[in-house]
Amino acid sequence: MDNDRIGGVRNVPYEELLELGIRAFQAVGVPAEDARTAVEILLWADLRGVSSHGILRVLTYVPRIRKGLINPRPRIEVQSPAAALRIVHGNDGLGPVVGARGMREAIDLAHTLGTSFVGCCDSNHFSAASPYVLMACQERLIGIAGTNAFPTMPPWGGMGNIVGNNPLAIGVPCEGEDPFVLDMAMSVSSRGRIRHMAEKKEKMPDGWALDSQGRPTNDPMEGLKGVVLPTGQHKGYGLAVALDILSGVLTGSGFATGVKSLVQQWEEPQHVGHFFIAIDPVRFMPWEEFSERLKALFSILRGARRIDPETAIILPGEYEADLERKRRAQGIPLEVKTLEILQGLTCGRYEYDIPKV
Repeated sequence: MDNDRIGGVRNVPYEELLELGIRAFQAVGVPAEDARTAVEILLWADLRGVSSHGILRVLTYVPRIRKGLINPRPRIEVQSPAAALRIVHGNDGLGPVVGARGMREAIDLAHTLGTSFVGCCDSNHFSAASPYVLMACQERLIGIAGTNAFPTMPPWGGMGNIVGNNPLAIGVPCEGEDPFVLDMAMSVSSRGRIRHMAEKKEKMPDGWALDSQGRPTNDPMEGLKGVVLPTGQHKGYGLAVALDILSGVLTGSGFATGVKSLVQQWEEPQHVGHFFIAIDPVRFMPWEEFSERLKALFSILRGARRIDPETAIILPGEYEADLERKRRAQGIPLEVKTLEILQGLTCGRYEYDIPKV
């Protein structure tokens, strides 16, 4: 076994995975430029440690394209209802392609007008939210991205999967520092993580899920039959609903139970909606002054008295930025089985078990 293989996992160079992903999408009719956009977004998630939303998703996107649930060649249309507003109609295209178009529109408007709001409808799962705000940060803009998701949580005090865990990301650039990047979903844990615990026969921590009768449970199998719980209890529920309003209701997309599962429902497109906001800090003050003020805030936070003197205080996005540098240099860890399936997709081999998460 190669030195970079440990327990069935191989560190794969970024460029190798980029090429495999592009070829896998092209094999099912995705144009080269869109394929590159989608794979770059997915790999950005891998680089920053969000492997559940990374190149692994190609193994689910491709079958949905072949089944007609994702449009490989969408005719994306953009409406301009007001100077700083855009509505992107995704035509059921790949979520990362629609999402990247939405953020690019937001960036262009912010450079011209100082700020923007872009809503996207008729889209699909768009990977992690952080790559989109990092696109804005690369342009010295503050970026905000949100999306709705297949419902996995109950309304607070209720039962049944009605509310998505609806992720939100905020990115803030700073000269000489890694961007501040908050990327969070509104549930305590994902169903995928709970399913992984069930497979390993592990106990689930308190407060993660309810069983099918609405009772707290530590049994991951019972949690999978029930619902996951929002982070921050009623506060996370409120934030999830607010994000569904901005992503779904406002954009004309699906919302609540109108958003379909990427992995469980194969009868129709997902009807996912997203929104993107970009803000130019230079409209408030010179770039250098903004960066110095941000550094002053970071210094205050890092200088706080530590609970554990040996454990540094880090900022949101700091760990992920370090991991991204490491993985760009050393490769992205990927199960050998997944790598082999990706290689097969480039030449039309589609017989494999589609990931369940």
